[in-house]
Amino acid sequence: MATRVYLFLEEKAFQLKAWEDAGEEFKRCVDNQRITVRQGRNANHANIEVQCGDVGLTLKLSLSDLKRENSPMLTSMEQSVVEDIEDHHFDYWDQIPPVGVVEIYDFEFERGELATDAEVKAFFTLIFHFLLKHFLLFAFRESEIRSIRSYMMDWNCNLKTFYHHGETCYRI
Repeated sequence: MATRVYLFLEEKAFQLKAWEDAGEEFKRCVDNQRITVRQGRNANHANIEVQCGDVGLTLKLSLSDLKRENSPMLTSMEQSVVEDIEDHHFDYWDQIPPVGVVEIYDFEFERGELATDAEVKAFFTLIFHFLLKHFLLFAFRESEIRSIRSYMMDWNCNLKTFYHHGETCYRI
């Protein structure tokens, strides 16, 4: 686990991994895959492109290390954590970690004509697991995911809503 974007950028090889008994749509996504990672405007930012050639899917996104960038989004995230144990929304595991907190932005999704809905869902699930492997918590703004919202909301078992400057955001 990298936890910091600059450490993530130092890694040599990136790979989507399907689990042993994953369905065929997952296996097709990991066959002939390519993940390209480049530094963004500084070592606290990264640009990622994930391609699954056999199914014709590509997702480009950018990351920002919120702690290292001293982002005000962190304060909004921290304010969304329910600390009152009597509150029915209280979750013991819901905490903002001291490192490994990134914002994901600049999503660009390309879907080939032959890609099935099952393959697209598998692709986004694999990316979700890829991000969790490298970072402790990630967040994104509602406005950033409009074109891919239905696929991102499949992650809903882990999504926590918060508001930052009046905009709906999600953290995982």
